[in-house]
Amino acid sequence: MVGRKRTTERRKSKRYKAAEGAYAAISPSSHKIGQITDISMDGLAFKYIDTKNQTQSEESIFLSSMGFYVGNLPFKTISDNEVTNTPSFSAMEVRERHVQFIDLSFKQLFDLDCYLKNNVSLM
Repeated sequence: MVGRKRTTERRKSKRYKAAEGAYAAISPSSHKIGQITDISMDGLAFKYIDTKNQTQSEESIFLSSMGFYVGNLPFKTISDNEVTNTPSFSAMEVRERHVQFIDLSFKQLFDLDCYLKNNVSLM
């Protein structure tokens, strides 16, 4: 392991692989919607196709899947990177965004917990 830096896990909550059909969308009108790759009580990662639409604000994120919906979760972006191992779609690029949930209310925490119980598999 020469030349590789060891990093410590900073996540507080266990991360789970999202079930097929679990999606995240950033609001209010960002046009950023995509499949969730992993999720925890603290945040999530999702892939989306960047349409290069300029957005005014990105205040909350919405989660949906077959029969489940959690809305208006405040977040902050941790990283947003281009995914280089996917085929190119004309002028659009596939990106992966990692977000951290912030200042969730009790109801939002409850709804998120229910969403996780029904839309994840162990990694």
